Amino acid sequence: MEQVVLEFYVAVSPGLSSHAHALTQMRTALSPTLTPSRWFRASLRSFNVPLWHSSPSSAARCGPCHAHASPACRRAISRSLATAARPSTSSPSLSLSPDASDPSYAPSWKLTDLSRISQGPSPLIFHLQSENPYHNLSLEHYLLTHSHPESRILLFYTNRPCVVIGRNQNPWLETDLNRLKEGLVPEEALRQDQEETPGLQKQQQQQQQQQQQQQQQQQQEQDRPTTTNALRSRLDEPHPPVPIDLVRRRSGGGAVFHDSGNLNYSVIVPNSKSFKRSTHAEMVVRALMSSELKGKLGSMFPEYKGLEVQVNNRNDIVMRRGPDVAEDSHWYKVSGSAYKLTRGRALHHGTLLYSSPYIHRISELLRSPGRDFIHAKGVESVRSKVANLVWAPDVHQRSEVSRYITEAIVREFWDIYGADQPRSPGVNEITLDDAECADPQNPQVAAGVAELLSDSWRFGQTPRFDFDTGVLDGLSVAFQANHGVLELLTLKDSDGATVLQKQKQKRDFGHRDVNLHEVQSWRDLLVRGQGDSQVDDCTPSVSSKDISIPDALVRRVEAMFPRWRT
Repeated sequence: MEQVVLEFYVAVSPGLSSHAHALTQMRTALSPTLTPSRWFRASLRSFNVPLWHSSPSSAARCGPCHAHASPACRRAISRSLATAARPSTSSPSLSLSPDASDPSYAPSWKLTDLSRISQGPSPLIFHLQSENPYHNLSLEHYLLTHSHPESRILLFYTNRPCVVIGRNQNPWLETDLNRLKEGLVPEEALRQDQEETPGLQKQQQQQQQQQQQQQQQQQQEQDRPTTTNALRSRLDEPHPPVPIDLVRRRSGGGAVFHDSGNLNYSVIVPNSKSFKRSTHAEMVVRALMSSELKGKLGSMFPEYKGLEVQVNNRNDIVMRRGPDVAEDSHWYKVSGSAYKLTRGRALHHGTLLYSSPYIHRISELLRSPGRDFIHAKGVESVRSKVANLVWAPDVHQRSEVSRYITEAIVREFWDIYGADQPRSPGVNEITLDDAECADPQNPQVAAGVAELLSDSWRFGQTPRFDFDTGVLDGLSVAFQANHGVLELLTLKDSDGATVLQKQKQKRDFGHRDVNLHEVQSWRDLLVRGQGDSQVDDCTPSVSSKDISIPDALVRRVEAMFPRWRT
């Protein structure tokens, strides 16, 4: 007798006719793609059985040679199949969610077959292994638009540092584009500083500093130059800054920040009358408050045991720490949600700040210097104080936390939609990587990636808005823009009289549209435009060359409308 890990391949054939019914039942429960003529893969772990009549060193693989398997081995296979074919009634301790290196979660079917696969009775779970926000959002959209109308899908992904705005939002109003261009200090440099102070204490100190400096920062942001001293010093560091992507998603809602300590979850279900926006946020709360997760994370982070988590009236998930951990009883936002409702389908996706290394930067990245100067018709974000569920400075420990949380959410999701179905790696629970976004693999997903990457989507989807600098050194600049394109530019004196006016309709900027994110020099644009400047009949007869544009005025405009990298 020896303990083994047995991986076997069996086929429904006369040699194993006694198992044909069990295999067929299992195939039916798992996926319509598995037919009796196809090979079925499974794993038996730690069976104390004699495998072969010959020697223990024989290859432990049953296939066309299954007739050589011992009776004890066959009985073990039969018991395993019967167990796998029915849902478990026990409640095992919380385990880790799939790891990217686990080959058993590789899909046994092609993503292009999703519409057919999702017709089955089982819910589907997808774990995306990419950190590319354009890939992940495009795969999410593909699942929404190509899955069966009655299917239920749960999706997880984590993005590299990025700011994600809603479909109808104004990027110049929702974020500080100059700070995004500067990037972030690498985690390695942050970790050295954070190791000197306990994580929770460090975060509290950072939050207090943010509140004290907020008023001072707002004034500095209005007048600071495009290239800051902070950026210059970072360029001299051995590690270059970590870039931050600016992404416009296809759903509504507000602006959010993603990084390696944020877990994104998405639920796609039928858009029926029973759909409620709070349902799946409450599902996540149950997972976070479950005894299994509190036991796991509580052993790693004692403060998690006293954590309170709930859904507020905006369907955000908020938390506060117990009185034995923090004197502050304030509720902090750890998850925001957005929705996309289509004919027959409902998408709810949310963030979850479980251990963001850049938690102290979120507020400033999502605070635009143009908030007092831009008047927009789009959706404006609601500002909230944010915090991490726990703090794990070690990236490996952070990954472990993410996988425990993921598994807890999966359990709650499965209790709602899949209680009578088995979870089967590679069939109804799979991992997907960047290869799914390659053009030959799936051109529709690739086209979605290209759209999200384009500036025509990132900036061109911006609703109409007005901008006015206010008077600085005797002059003010105002303009109107639609879809990110300049339509009317006006220069006025301190009395409000128009000094200079240029219009797109009159081709005052030349034959080419002026895209706000492409303006290289606002001073040149004000003085010369991009073509022949013509003054409107109602404005004073003055040449733009005779106008001296104050430096402070130019700096204010460029602080809010910098040239975006491409």
